Amino acid sequence: MKYFSLLLIVLFFVGCTEKAQQEKITFTLQGKVENPERKFMLLQQESDIERQESIVIDTVFLDETGAFKTDFEAEPHFYKLLIDEQKSIPLILDKGQIITIEINNDKEIITGSKDTDLLMEYEAFRAASLKRLVTVIRKEIAEESAAKNPNQRKIDSLGRLEIVNYDLHLEELNAFIKENMSSSIALYPTSIRWKGEDNLALYDDLVSKIESKYPNLSVSKKLREKVVRLQQTAIGGKVPNIIMNTKEGKEVSLFSTMKNYTLVEFWASWCGPCRRESPILNKVYEKYNKAGFEIFSVSLDANEKQWLAALKKDHRHWTNVSTLEGFKTPAAYHFSVTALPMNYLIDADGKIIAKNLHGTDLEEMLDELILNVKS
Repeated sequence: MKYFSLLLIVLFFVGCTEKAQQEKITFTLQGKVENPERKFMLLQQESDIERQESIVIDTVFLDETGAFKTDFEAEPHFYKLLIDEQKSIPLILDKGQIITIEINNDKEIITGSKDTDLLMEYEAFRAASLKRLVTVIRKEIAEESAAKNPNQRKIDSLGRLEIVNYDLHLEELNAFIKENMSSSIALYPTSIRWKGEDNLALYDDLVSKIESKYPNLSVSKKLREKVVRLQQTAIGGKVPNIIMNTKEGKEVSLFSTMKNYTLVEFWASWCGPCRRESPILNKVYEKYNKAGFEIFSVSLDANEKQWLAALKKDHRHWTNVSTLEGFKTPAAYHFSVTALPMNYLIDADGKIIAKNLHGTDLEEMLDELILNVKS
């Protein structure tokens, strides 16, 4: 009887231990890789998509047949499974999921994660929308630019259409997430393309639903931070200061250069629409600089040689700064810049009075503001 009681106690504790271990498991990855290049994969958490920061969580080992099964005690989040040096699979992993991944001849079949399915649907929709609205315009611009006698007026017109169509593209993405992504962690990777005060109510509502369902997740906190930054950089908000180096290595601040009106421009040498803005920027700078207008250009280049060449070729003689960190540039994060071109027109106090002014729209607004002031 004594030994029987002892056996019951042992079985009880074993059962409790197994249950505790099961409760610690957040999700499970299993499946098979045909002809893998290496005998392991890495699970990487995309901890901050705007700052392009990620953390390797763990290693997933493959057996001699390429099969794998690994349990994880990790936060529900947006992850990437790094198959090898060239290939990765985006995954939205939530508590209680058992995800099966079959990789064969560059094809992946993923089951067990509705959130991942939703992200894949979003990406397919995004690619189709971008191709239909933007890529076709970029192709026309490239073809005209490569012509023997390119029509600059046509190129400029197509460039303006590209900017308009890109905004339409973003609106289609907003409609998609509104209809399909309520309270899903898959919302997080879409936030890198959020912009515009017209959509703040939508974003705030979606994030509130995420916070209600996942109050303690870092994803919820990141999404709320995004909405707050969009609110702070909406029309009527006051811009944060920018302190960066010029091409000569001299440190300069936005607040020290501001005049009656200042255009804070985010651009890059590799950005076609940005480069096509240069002539109008030269025109308004020459026309209004002495009347109290300034431009403060922040380059999101990562290549110094290309940045300097673009400055020279485009005759950008106003204040130009860069950290040469691309979209990792801190100012891009604080101004919620995730696509180019992007600009903010501010007054002498740093208050935002307009955003995303391109082409003749910028000149017309400055005409109204400065000429009316002078008269």
